[in-house]
Amino acid sequence: MFISLKRIFRFGWQGFVRNKELSFGVILIMVIAILAVSSLGLFKKVSDSLIEQARKKVDVSVYFKLDTPEEVIMNVRNALYKFSPGIADVKYVSSDEAKKTFLQRHEKDPLYLQALEQVGRNPFLPSLDIKAKSPNLYAQISTFLIQGPFKDSVERVSYYQNKAVINKLFSLTKNIKTFGIFLSIALVILVVLVVFATIKLTIFAFQGEIATMRLVGASNWFIRGPFIVQSLLYGIFAVFLSDLIIFISLAALEPKFLNWFFNFDLLNYFKGSFFTFFIWQLVFSLLLGVFSSLVAMRKYLKV
Repeated sequence: MFISLKRIFRFGWQGFVRNKELSFGVILIMVIAILAVSSLGLFKKVSDSLIEQARKKVDVSVYFKLDTPEEVIMNVRNALYKFSPGIADVKYVSSDEAKKTFLQRHEKDPLYLQALEQVGRNPFLPSLDIKAKSPNLYAQISTFLIQGPFKDSVERVSYYQNKAVINKLFSLTKNIKTFGIFLSIALVILVVLVVFATIKLTIFAFQGEIATMRLVGASNWFIRGPFIVQSLLYGIFAVFLSDLIIFISLAALEPKFLNWFFNFDLLNYFKGSFFTFFIWQLVFSLLLGVFSSLVAMRKYLKV
């Protein structure tokens, strides 16, 4: 039994090496498919992190009309705490404080300062900055502010602008994921066709050896075995090459990724999840290769 397996693996390796140009082509196509599927997994983690960070940064700023007394604003603040135990903090920002913050932020930009001087008065509205323990509460808080007992004093609520940004981000990531899924399916089909064609050509190239095996009474699986070994080799080499490309790419682009993804360390995430990624990549590639080989052998290898 052990000798038979050893011979099957040896014949499979010989076929893999003998058709090295074809083997390289198959591995290259499989690498592209594995990279596409792996990128989907990495992108899902990135998009989930971006959306979660965006939600955490979302708050509600309710702006009051200029003539609203500070006492009324404090009453709104107290009412908010009573409205929901999920409110973490409510900060009052007066018109003067808002103006001071604006001046500090744009002290080196004379255009903003000139525009403020031309207004002739303090245009900044008093506001309450509201932080909730859960992003899901902001819709309820906004509704309370707009439709509640203090609605006549409210000028506007900022939540809906922030909500639109999050929805756009979610929509964008969803569209990219959908495109990635279709691309991965197309690449999987391409891999199956390429492996199928390669095994077909290998079978034709080994017609003499196959005939000799039949004459000496070799079993059907002894004849089929080397072709399955070839497909396994395609998958194994493709996975190692794919992970090498991913690691080098993430390491080279890490500073840019940290900037793009708000300090989410994609390289560190890949290192920490490498074993899981490797197992799924290996299973994915081996199933593709073996499936294609079995289909090709069923059609062209009559044993």
